[in-house]
Amino acid sequence: MARFLGSARGRLLAVLDNDEAAEAAIRALEEIGIPRDRLEIFTGDDGASAFDGSGGHHGPAARLLRTLQFTLMDQMPDFAYYEAAARQGRSVVSVRARNEPEMRRAVETLLAHGAHFINQFGLFTTEEFERWHGEEPKVPGFMRR
Repeated sequence: MARFLGSARGRLLAVLDNDEAAEAAIRALEEIGIPRDRLEIFTGDDGASAFDGSGGHHGPAARLLRTLQFTLMDQMPDFAYYEAAARQGRSVVSVRARNEPEMRRAVETLLAHGAHFINQFGLFTTEEFERWHGEEPKVPGFMRR
């Protein structure tokens, strides 16, 4: 079973519409000094399962965690979007920036490569940098932003 991303805290997540754009963005992020071990790409069913917006694919404990997160955190609807994006053949890029300036440079780099639905996840808040572009993925109504 694919790994489970319990929380997005400390991550900048962005959607790129194809593998080539995602790989180019990863190379560009490395060029601005972000090490490869702080970058991830989530694609396909395995990538989607890491987000598992309902927790249903990872068992009762994950389902309980997602239920608690959904009631306490503003970021949980975003997981459904990232999960759907990966299932649709898009790539979700994750950046774990060391500090605010590095995170801002990462946002600029991702935007330059066509990324959208760019969000930085903090302890209590989510900062949105770019909204979803194009037709939104099919997610349950209660998970819509």
